[in-house]
Amino acid sequence: MKKFKWIGLLLCLAMLITALAGCGGQETGKVAEEDPNTVPEDTYEINWYTMGKAMPDIEEVEAAINDYLKDKINATVKITRMESGQYQQQLNTMMATGEYFDCCFVAEWCLEYFTAARNGGFLALDEYLDTYMPKTKALMAEDIWDNVRVDGSIYGVPTNKEFAQQVGWSYRKDLAEKYNLDMSQYKSIDELEPVLKMIKENEPGFEYPIDWGTDRTPQALVGTTKVGTTELALFNDLEKYGPKVVQVSETEEYMEACRAARRFYEAGLIKPDILTASDFSQRLKDGKIFAYIEFLKPGKAQEVCQKFNYQLEQTPVTQIVQQTGAGAGSMIGISRTSKNPARVARFLELVNTDKYLNNLINFGIEGKHYTKISDDMIKITPNAGYTLSGETWMTGNVFLNYLVEGEDENKLKDLAEFNKDAVKPWYYGFIFDPLPVEQEVAAVANVNGEYKKQMTLGAMDPDAIYDEYRAKLKAAGIDKIQEEAQRQLDEFMASKNQ
Repeated sequence: MKKFKWIGLLLCLAMLITALAGCGGQETGKVAEEDPNTVPEDTYEINWYTMGKAMPDIEEVEAAINDYLKDKINATVKITRMESGQYQQQLNTMMATGEYFDCCFVAEWCLEYFTAARNGGFLALDEYLDTYMPKTKALMAEDIWDNVRVDGSIYGVPTNKEFAQQVGWSYRKDLAEKYNLDMSQYKSIDELEPVLKMIKENEPGFEYPIDWGTDRTPQALVGTTKVGTTELALFNDLEKYGPKVVQVSETEEYMEACRAARRFYEAGLIKPDILTASDFSQRLKDGKIFAYIEFLKPGKAQEVCQKFNYQLEQTPVTQIVQQTGAGAGSMIGISRTSKNPARVARFLELVNTDKYLNNLINFGIEGKHYTKISDDMIKITPNAGYTLSGETWMTGNVFLNYLVEGEDENKLKDLAEFNKDAVKPWYYGFIFDPLPVEQEVAAVANVNGEYKKQMTLGAMDPDAIYDEYRAKLKAAGIDKIQEEAQRQLDEFMASKNQ
């Protein structure tokens, strides 16, 4: 009897270990792989989490999606939308505890894609791409897929959209026309300053001629790319800094940008409570801003102001650059805990290749949430109970999207040209691995969390707190991170030149 008791205990232990393996990002049980060319007999519900405000008609749109998917892949979709802070908190918790879901929006800046993939939050998709998403894979160049590889594997499906970036001005069209302003003439924040002072003097109804959030300060006009999530950067200007990893806060460009922000603050050109102000998008919607620094793409201004009662225009300041990491700014990942990743992959293939489904997800039901102006242009219904207009960059292939009334009919063509014309900097392809210095990276992030806004927004004198900021960066280990990043960069450059 003792022998059988021991066998029973061992079986229980084995079952417990198996159950625990479902936590912390380990694989759960998977159904058998599917034939991608047949419609399965069993229906599967796909639980999809994405970021954004709740919409009253979402269940009606889900029903329409599900009707369409029935004869395609026999799947239904349950879409859960949450606003940014709640979304990141809940999804991080779900991944940490191994809670079931099927897929979600993820990016390098949201849910920390590279870290989440390493920690087992997402399923490696290489084989799924080849078997269930071949058309999606073919949509994007190999270097885009390489940019989202983590230790050699792909864990997210990038949104097929602009992969380049350009910084410039977005501004109110009516005021520019009123004062006969050619905004393309102003190529720096210093050159723009007299215009902003003129607006402040002549337009008392505008509370602040320029506005910015933490990522749209004058520093955004400096040509760099961050090294991971650290305070380090690589400068596009190879002649000035050479192939070196640079501590941004040590550079004259950084301090000039911080001092410009401070000067604008003291001149009353930006919000007096800029240090604590939140929800930049709401301030923009309120219409009390003349201009702001923006990350541009063709049609960005028209896309942003679709729901405003005024029009925006845009003009570039910097060149078009495709940075390392292009593709990692917006993705959909399949969870390790998905019970049927093959069906989820088949769904994502349709999202990226089926125009009807793509626009149903993005704009809702024709006749209720929008009306068609032409085959490819729509008018959003006022106060529509569902629309992802302005958010389609999170959902699949934007080249399938309808244009919205007011957008340039050449927008998608221009977007393709924008990607084609992008310059790839000398360090393109370099991805920093923070693992050897992860403790220092976390410590530096904490310091930047304390000082970044104070240094860059303008509400505080950057020179007065600079020494304290730098001392804390040093104590946190910024030099060690720089040394490790430079070692990795040197290896990358050596291999690139072979």
